[in-house]
Amino acid sequence: MMMRTVWFAAVLTLAIPAHAQEKTVRLRTLGPGDILYVLIGGGGNTLALMRDDGVVVIDTKLPGWGTAIRQAIESATDQPVTTIINTHAHPDHAGGNAEFSGNVEVIAHANTVAAGLRVSRTVTDKLTLLSGSDEIDLFYFGRGHTNGDLVVVFPQKRLAYLGDLFPAKSAPLVDPAAGGSVVALADTLRRVATEITGVTRVVTGHAEGLADSRDPSSTSVDISTPRTMRWSDVAEYADFVRDFVAAVRQARAAGKTAADASATLALPDRYRGYDMSGALRAVEAIYAEIGP
Repeated sequence: MMMRTVWFAAVLTLAIPAHAQEKTVRLRTLGPGDILYVLIGGGGNTLALMRDDGVVVIDTKLPGWGTAIRQAIESATDQPVTTIINTHAHPDHAGGNAEFSGNVEVIAHANTVAAGLRVSRTVTDKLTLLSGSDEIDLFYFGRGHTNGDLVVVFPQKRLAYLGDLFPAKSAPLVDPAAGGSVVALADTLRRVATEITGVTRVVTGHAEGLADSRDPSSTSVDISTPRTMRWSDVAEYADFVRDFVAAVRQARAAGKTAADASATLALPDRYRGYDMSGALRAVEAIYAEIGP
């Protein structure tokens, strides 16, 4: 692969056209000398595996950000994007798909087709791509954020990306209109945490733990390793969603409104640092699911 990154420098700031500066992303390696990168900004996190026979992109951010993704990739390799994997169909993770031209294969769960995503190849339960150090395993464990959420695992790199099944340590976020379920999410995350083995690092669906404090006005390749989260954080998040649902059920049984329940949820102290700004929306979704 023809990598144009200057490996002895901490950061390489790239000259880009003025019109492109409106939308830029941060391109960061996930390990010294690795070919797997995270692209931060413009919606959900994007991953790019830059092989010498083409680039595999995982999630493409909001509409209008595909060009910024391509420019960031082109700053590090001469190889074209050949494959896009979408963890689900929401526009903050798949909106940039249309900005990739040429013979690009789009892979997603079969249920995303009903959501309007244009897919070349679908996954039902599991699909393995590539081999060796670049192997990618795609898993579907059930309903959660939507009814078509893929878990992306790089087994040889001991790393996983869960999209919005694990967006950050925060109140669960689901889209009932797309088949999402907070109640089902608790079971789905438990399956993820127990059935996937060997993974030690996790990239969250959004930017927690990956934020870059440097000037965002230009695209950069950062050779330092971004802080990923631990697999134990996924197990803890599975516990959190289970306990969140149980607390909401208890509040509903006590006759509380959704607003009262979200303001007074009895959760263990271990979740004290979680962002609960989206709690009301999650409680309302659970109330709608469990009924009177």
